[in-house]
This record gives sequence, C-alpha cells and structure tokens, in this order.
Amino acid sequence: MTDLTKRVRRRCLQTKDAGRRIVVALEAGDEILLRRERGRRWFSLPIIEVYHLAVKRALGLKRKTRS
Repeated sequence: MTDLTKRVRRRCLQTKDAGRRIVVALEAGDEILLRRERGRRWFSLPIIEVYHLAVKRALGLKRKTRS
C-alpha cells in the first residue's frame, strides 16, 4: 500500500449541494476533507469516525431488514 505524502482530491460525479459538486480529499494525517466545488471552507473528519459511522449504519440497516 502506498503512503500519502500529499493531499489527493477528487470531485464527485453526481453528488451535489446547491447545484455544486462535492470535492473529497484524503489528507496525509488520516483525515477526510469535504467541500463544495469552488467553495473555500473544508470540513474535516478523522477516518476512524467515518469508519465507525459506516459500521453503525450497516448494522442498523441489517437489523431493520431482519425484523
């Protein structure tokens, strides 16, 4: 696996907020950054929080389908 030394950015193809695409960036310090395209303010989340959110969401969806 390759370690990150610089920020890697990608624009979402379909996800939009107020008509602007969302830009997602991976930071070298284990953070995910999000902003609207052509916006200035980045919103950051630690990767572990995103992981925990995804796991909780997946478990919640499984519980609903079993009942």
